[in-house]
Amino acid sequence: MKEGITKQLDAENLEKKFARDGSLTRKKLLEYIPAMVITNLSTLLLLSVDGLVLGNFVGKDALAAVNIFYPATMFIGVVSQLVGVGASSAISTCMGRNDLEALSRLKKAVALLLLIMGVAISVLQIPIVYGIIATYNLDPEIHAMTWQYAIGIMLATPFGLVSTVGVYQLQILGKMKVLMKLTLTEGIANLVLDLLFVAVFHMGPMGASMGTACANLIRCTLTLIYLLKKTDFFKFGKAKIQKADIKDILSSGLPDASNSLVLALRNYVIMIIIVDIFGPAGGVIKGVCGFCFDLTNVVSSGIQGAMRPLMGLLSGADDREGIRTLMKQGIMIMSAALTVMTIVIELIPEFFYHLHGVDTIPDGGVLSVRFYALFFGVKAINTIFRLYFTNRKDTGFSTAVTILGNCTLPAFAWILSVTLDAPFIWLSYLFTEVVIFIVGIFRYIRWVKKDKNEETPDSCRLYLAVEPQDAIEASRLIRRYAEEKGMPIKIMNRISLCMEEMVFYAAKSQKNDKIRIQIEILFTGDNARFMMLDDGECIALNEDPETKERITDNYGLIKRAANTVQYQYILDMNYSILTFVPKQKTG
Repeated sequence: MKEGITKQLDAENLEKKFARDGSLTRKKLLEYIPAMVITNLSTLLLLSVDGLVLGNFVGKDALAAVNIFYPATMFIGVVSQLVGVGASSAISTCMGRNDLEALSRLKKAVALLLLIMGVAISVLQIPIVYGIIATYNLDPEIHAMTWQYAIGIMLATPFGLVSTVGVYQLQILGKMKVLMKLTLTEGIANLVLDLLFVAVFHMGPMGASMGTACANLIRCTLTLIYLLKKTDFFKFGKAKIQKADIKDILSSGLPDASNSLVLALRNYVIMIIIVDIFGPAGGVIKGVCGFCFDLTNVVSSGIQGAMRPLMGLLSGADDREGIRTLMKQGIMIMSAALTVMTIVIELIPEFFYHLHGVDTIPDGGVLSVRFYALFFGVKAINTIFRLYFTNRKDTGFSTAVTILGNCTLPAFAWILSVTLDAPFIWLSYLFTEVVIFIVGIFRYIRWVKKDKNEETPDSCRLYLAVEPQDAIEASRLIRRYAEEKGMPIKIMNRISLCMEEMVFYAAKSQKNDKIRIQIEILFTGDNARFMMLDDGECIALNEDPETKERITDNYGLIKRAANTVQYQYILDMNYSILTFVPKQKTG
């Protein structure tokens, strides 16, 4: 009896010692977030500099024109979101599955979609923009300024599409520093050209939009050069595109694209309400509110962008515990960062008006900013849930809740506009995001329960975080766990052997034992699959002559013990998948 209790306590201590602590994903998030934030700062420079320059050098009417046109910009950008996010989710998930043939087809499908969508949106944007501007019933002067600004933005559309797709591809490849440099180049170019065209050549709103178009062209060219020369993104050989590949890309991008479309539609309706209530000053207020949102979006998009490649990889590997851990880490970081930024905006809203060259703040302007800023944190959390649902291929739900949730905004705005003072309409953004948040929480809980319910005696998972010096003890835990679940003894011994050897080499390759190692073992009947992520040096578990010098010393042993061995070096991590089935006796 005493011996049984001792064994049980020993097993519990082992499980506790090797329980996942999320250290690997936390490390990767902290590596990626700074580069993504700097990248987004450059994007902020690109998006917001037009309003800043025009407000300070031309006046409030020019600032209003830029922000009145903004919903049209969002409508045009929907296609970029559809292709960019769809390609990112589909390709990163495919990488997680280690399906190289499907990966080639997907990359070729993305290239085809880029060409088709680029031509289509360049033509379709003209009637879209014309219709949007016509419905505002603007004063002749602001109407003319809005059209002047529209011309350059429409010229930039195809360049922006390529750049957006490039952004997501560089994210999933882990090339955050490259992405940062490209975006910084574009942002600085936009600022310099805006100042040149507006402040020196006095071209007004058209000068600002032309500066944006030229900066977009520079970014697009550099992105294409890098993707062609430094990556294999456009190397897909003779892969034949299947309808399923196009469907996969478009369905994966649909939640974010539908969100952008609904946001564009709601911003368009809200802008009509704002202009009706505040007059031309409404464009000024919306510009300052929008700048505050863009400022917080620098951080929230940076965190989401850092999560995106990790989420895709873990989803493709079907590492459910890893996904849940990543969600918790992302939400905690997001909540802390957005709380601090929102407090700052609430304390000094006047500063942001003065920054735009507005010395006389419109009536209700300060309270409008304070009410508007309340929704930033909730919206940021909702973007993380949308990323999760997209990677779980729950695109139907994600799209539906996005559309239905965001459609409530105009209704909230209208109710508040007829019942309370004008500034209160900005609370409609908070109400909308709270609705989406509540629905998203319930859906996420449902997914977590579904994952746990799928764990059966015939199909179970073991998650581990192993330090190199503890590999032997981890091996004991694997064997004990397999015995408890009734797994074949020979298979569990082969898994333990491979795990020990791979952990040993991961430490040896980096010449220290401070690397982070994350393991998932899936037992299904008599079969098993072993997956390992580590942040050691590239080990190249393959037989490619170009990388043979990096092959592990014990590669032959692993090949004999496992039935199949797959390997990728992705996001600066080694990602190995080994499968095990019972050995068949011969003659």
